[in-house]
Amino acid sequence: MENGKAVKGAPRKKADEFSNPFLTQEVKIHSSPAQAVFENGYEKCDSALRSLSVVLPAVLKSDNEVMTVNGAVDHLINNAFANLRNESARLKKIAEDNGIEIGRVNYTNVTAYQAKITCNKSGQYLQMIRELDRLMELVHSTWLAGFIADDAKGALERQWRRKTLGVSAEITAILARAFSAAQKLKHDVQAEPEQAATDSPAVEVAEIPKKKTRKTKTQTPDSAETVASSLADDAGLAETATKEDDLVAATLGSQLNL
Repeated sequence: MENGKAVKGAPRKKADEFSNPFLTQEVKIHSSPAQAVFENGYEKCDSALRSLSVVLPAVLKSDNEVMTVNGAVDHLINNAFANLRNESARLKKIAEDNGIEIGRVNYTNVTAYQAKITCNKSGQYLQMIRELDRLMELVHSTWLAGFIADDAKGALERQWRRKTLGVSAEITAILARAFSAAQKLKHDVQAEPEQAATDSPAVEVAEIPKKKTRKTKTQTPDSAETVASSLADDAGLAETATKEDDLVAATLGSQLNL
């Protein structure tokens, strides 16, 4: 490109070379549970959220279905935020009621991470990790003040680490289900014309065998026995033809689903 103008004849970029926006933020995380969530869950969650935001709408091509998927993700994230904040409020209330002053806790291994944000909801999950870190500071403050026992401290660390990691895992599962449903819908749409052709085949008319015409001989009065025999044969042929007609009708009925 020269002076903002595309060079004539320049090859077009492939789809995988499309220039996607992203933002990099440095985030300092103090507690080990929050660090574990960032290291094991953030990149997976960011990738899944970007696919839901950018790729899935192009696959589904239905605003209602996209809104349904996004609504499920929003509900999951909002609930996780509410649970973290309620737990923080609960610990603060207990500390205040018991006269425990919660001070700023220092950590031996504060880690700075470079968080790559590729869509709007990725920033929400990063904020969730920050709130988990602040919740862990409350847990550790009350533990250092002697209000929380060792086993309770460990249980709270495991509980909220798993819950926050579970948000990342559930978002990834929502993505997988959404793409699976999209593939099934695409397959069903492609199968409809074939199914219609199978359900409505050209009606094949079975050819009913023609009865052979018998040459009748002029009977003399003294050949009554021969006439009786001929009538018996005709009756047998009529019964056979009736059975054949019934068989043809049943065959046509089964083909036409009557």
